[in-house]
Amino acid sequence: MSNPFFVELGFSGVEIASLTKVVGLAASVVGIVVGGVLVARTSIRPALILGGLLQAVTNLLYVWLAYAGHDLGVLALAVLADNFTGGLASAAFVAYFSSLSRGAYSGTQFAVLTSLMAMGRTLFGGLSGWLATWTDWPVFWVCTALLALPGLLLLVALPEPGRHAERT
Repeated sequence: MSNPFFVELGFSGVEIASLTKVVGLAASVVGIVVGGVLVARTSIRPALILGGLLQAVTNLLYVWLAYAGHDLGVLALAVLADNFTGGLASAAFVAYFSSLSRGAYSGTQFAVLTSLMAMGRTLFGGLSGWLATWTDWPVFWVCTALLALPGLLLLVALPEPGRHAERT
């Protein structure tokens, strides 16, 4: 929903592409590296929790952007933060899925897990347009931040990733 949001705020295609594709890609790569370092220095669970929290908080930057309007500085900050935290969380998620995949079928297991990861976005992504239309943009972005809470609570309930008994 970010692109329709940016367009509604009056950003041009060049402004959006420059920030989301060029700067955003660089921020994603840096986030992936930082996420990998974080997993290596702590463990998977803290990296997953930090990544999830930061992604939720990052969505609140879009609330700021909604009130700021056509402000390239706020847009740049929101896009940088969103892509950086997305990269960080993705690195932790890949580490988590890798810890669950074992043995001769690890490639298949990893493929199934990543497909399941994308299923929520695929099934419920269409509802985001309805929610954005039904609410205003600030409420929409607050809702997206709050939607991270169930996943974060689930992380607390799950056993420590990578610390389960070795399967044969």
